[in-house]
Amino acid sequence: MPQFSLAEASLWGDQFVQFLRDTGREQTSRRETLRTIYNQEFRGRTDTKTPRFSSILYALKTTQQVQVRGEVVKFKVKRRVVVADQYRRPRTNAQMSMSTSASGQQLSSTPQMPQIYAKQWAELIRGKHGIEIVSDYDQGNGNIRFPVVPGEPRTVTVLVQNCGAEVVTLQRFQPRQQSQELSFTDEQGAMQGQSLLLHPGGMYPIQVRCLTTCNGHFSAVVLFEFTKEPDEPFSISRYVAAIAESQLAKDLGPSAPFQPYEASLQRLVTVITEDGIPPDSSLKNKLEREIPLGTYQYPKSLKDAILLGPNTSASSSWAAMRSLLEAPLQAENYHQKFQLLLHLEEIQLEVDIRRYDMQDVTMVQDRALLVLDVRRGVPGVAENRPSLLRGDHLFAHLSSERDHSPLVRYKGYVHSVELEKVRLGFSSKLQKKFVNNLKFDVTFTFSRLPLQVQHRAAVLAMRRGLSSLLFPSASCHKSLFPGPFQPRWFNRKLETNEEQCRAVTHIVTGMSRPAPYLIFGPPGTGKTVTMVEAIKQVWTCFKDARILACAPSNSATDLLCQCLIKDIAPQNVYRLIASSRSYREVPADIMPCCNWDDEQSSYVYPSKEHLRHYRIIITTLVTAGRLVSANFPPGFFSHVFIDECGHAVEPESVVAIAGLLAPMDQETNPNGGQLVLAGDPKQLGPVLTSPLAIQHGLGTSLLERLMLHNPLYKRSSGGYDPQFITKLLWNYRSHEAILRIPNELFYDNELKVCKSDGLDIRNLFCTWEELPKKGFPIIFHGVCGEDQREAKSPSFFNTAEIEVLVHYLKKLLQSRGKGSCPTVSPKEIGIISPYRKQVEKIRKAITSLDLDLQKLPDISQLKVGSVEEFQGQERHVILISTVRSCSTYLQFDQTFRLGFLKNPKRLNVAITRAKALLIVVGNPTVLSKDHHWHRFLRYCKEEGGYTGYPYEDESTAVDRIADDIHALQLN
Repeated sequence: MPQFSLAEASLWGDQFVQFLRDTGREQTSRRETLRTIYNQEFRGRTDTKTPRFSSILYALKTTQQVQVRGEVVKFKVKRRVVVADQYRRPRTNAQMSMSTSASGQQLSSTPQMPQIYAKQWAELIRGKHGIEIVSDYDQGNGNIRFPVVPGEPRTVTVLVQNCGAEVVTLQRFQPRQQSQELSFTDEQGAMQGQSLLLHPGGMYPIQVRCLTTCNGHFSAVVLFEFTKEPDEPFSISRYVAAIAESQLAKDLGPSAPFQPYEASLQRLVTVITEDGIPPDSSLKNKLEREIPLGTYQYPKSLKDAILLGPNTSASSSWAAMRSLLEAPLQAENYHQKFQLLLHLEEIQLEVDIRRYDMQDVTMVQDRALLVLDVRRGVPGVAENRPSLLRGDHLFAHLSSERDHSPLVRYKGYVHSVELEKVRLGFSSKLQKKFVNNLKFDVTFTFSRLPLQVQHRAAVLAMRRGLSSLLFPSASCHKSLFPGPFQPRWFNRKLETNEEQCRAVTHIVTGMSRPAPYLIFGPPGTGKTVTMVEAIKQVWTCFKDARILACAPSNSATDLLCQCLIKDIAPQNVYRLIASSRSYREVPADIMPCCNWDDEQSSYVYPSKEHLRHYRIIITTLVTAGRLVSANFPPGFFSHVFIDECGHAVEPESVVAIAGLLAPMDQETNPNGGQLVLAGDPKQLGPVLTSPLAIQHGLGTSLLERLMLHNPLYKRSSGGYDPQFITKLLWNYRSHEAILRIPNELFYDNELKVCKSDGLDIRNLFCTWEELPKKGFPIIFHGVCGEDQREAKSPSFFNTAEIEVLVHYLKKLLQSRGKGSCPTVSPKEIGIISPYRKQVEKIRKAITSLDLDLQKLPDISQLKVGSVEEFQGQERHVILISTVRSCSTYLQFDQTFRLGFLKNPKRLNVAITRAKALLIVVGNPTVLSKDHHWHRFLRYCKEEGGYTGYPYEDESTAVDRIADDIHALQLN
């Protein structure tokens, strides 16, 4: 074999690194694995003599392109971080149907709309031909804002000035989108179309008057129309607003002018990564790993197709992607379609995580670790901060070196997370450099493990013959239970609930098999109670049954465990918890049956042999992937129960099925397993980022897909077929008035309010003095506020709405137990808003700015959060801030599925959290543009629950005008 120079070996090494990248294996780091790929795949691509693997590795190491530590090889490669934002990629109506909304309406200009609007506005406000519009209250960018006090009329002057050298004619001015509190007058009738000449140096005053009875933001867009011979007519516009606000609203105002987010351009730079120090792990992992978990990297061609669009060199990849996305999901394309959807989601996750990047932040030294406060410098976008768990990692480099090449970045492993402070393990090199006030740029990452186990589940689904479970066509009509089922109910309340009894009976007998059994549980109907009773009955009736009970989140999974161990001894139940979860978060009552080793003070993953001793295993869907890796024998689990199935993407649910449950087959497996899914497809589904993945099915849970598209679960004139699905009907949570509109809009008016035997907390607030109408425990308080943003956060907030929320909150908490106000504690109150910045501002008002609320000893127990954070929860009192008051960005909200508008599931969830009192604060004019909100508003008006900013429903206004005309005709 010829000898190769160092330079030649290095060139071959570069080609090998590119080969790894092209085949999606650039993350491979084991020396022997790389040697096998090099010898068996890379060298076979050419007849040319190539260096030995050891030679290219030595060359790469010598030229500082790799680090070699024992059996681990780490590449230092030139990289440009290229992200493909699916919201900004080129597309047309013909290329992708995404340009059409779910209702079939055409969307305008899609996500670039706010930027386009800004450019159009800049042109409209620009002075032309010497004409300027000025006022003592100019705020820049065409805004004229002046303060007012409720009850006191205020008049200000707007001047039209001719600063040029020629005569210009003011043809007219028109206030548009005008609040009723504003009025405009001028002496010569320009508003009525009386034209007037503006000579050089001349000016014309216009009076703007405001009179309001309440705080808020009252505005109009004023268009001035001019002519100047021989030029074309031209227009200039101004946004005029009168602001009535309290000191609280002023204190909550923007901390800094809003700066739109701009993704930074990434230079091609050599990156040298210094590995950090992972957290010490005394984890005992005895659970076998017999089924491998692949990396499932997305192909580079897919990202290129998104970046470049259909009419480019990536057109073939684009066409292939589009063809698969638009194909209906079926057994034949199950793996391929979900693999594509998961890849699209990951590509968008890479975009969204960049919004959290931090610059010029400091850390604090804590012995061998550095502590980062993630609140500093993180834009308030999406939900919370980046999710960080023990064992995750992020990257940091010195801010002073951000333009260096090579750039040395330090990998920091998460050792612990305490509130917003993250303790990180970096390399000793950084520790030696560290001094106080040293500034860093921080880049966050996300864990790929959930994506990996979902990819594997999609692959295993059809290999393990799950088509009869995932695409069921019939039942085999074979009962698991000999004779009639006569249960001894653990929860005696179920005896009087026909639907719950029916669901449990069908689950125990297994008559739906191989088809899954579905529990359709609208809010407050006892969905989890029904599932827990079914698990207990299966455990009692079948002594050889082994049950896997799962849910998407730790909280929902903990709840299953807590309910089960009330009647089943903990030695029969095993709660398998991921080692990344803080033990301090584990509820005390389930600690005796979870995988925590007190002696080692760490989690343990026991062997398959040990787990055989437990008849009920409880875990999250993702952690169930560990059981799949262990390769339990077919039929080991007889039943799989998935609660809150509607919150999980389908591949996530399949993680707990593929490789764990053997479906029934009359010939080969007559006693095959039973799958039970519980959820509500009318409530919020999984939280996703990719618009393409959402549109083409990833946002549809397994439960919702079956109910939408499978004939077995379709509703007929007589209701649902109880052999396959039960819809629970009795609501135990909400007052009848609160339930009425969700019942009408989402549940076919079938829900019934269950009467209480004793004191019914649902009636606690029916005589509260703040109610516009006694006996109707709903308040819709109309507010004409202002959408605001600040600094680099794109999230909206509305201070006028916060004022109203604080007013009601003080009435509830300062008067509790006095007069007509019942005793209610902060932990029994929830405040919901769809925008993260509004949540942040409300918390600030309650805990920092309002002294009366701040000094309440238990105020920290009052939860303020997004709709997603409240799903599955309930409170005696729910207050909702809808935020949006401007119609300018409503199309933007629709495209991005933001806020309450155009997402009726969010409205449904928010309203149905309330037991006894519901208070909604929002702009009625904006909300009424949505069908669902319009119905809720009309309901509040009809029942006497509306108060605040004067609002008249359009249909009511038309009827009133018609009546007036009719009366005039009679006279």
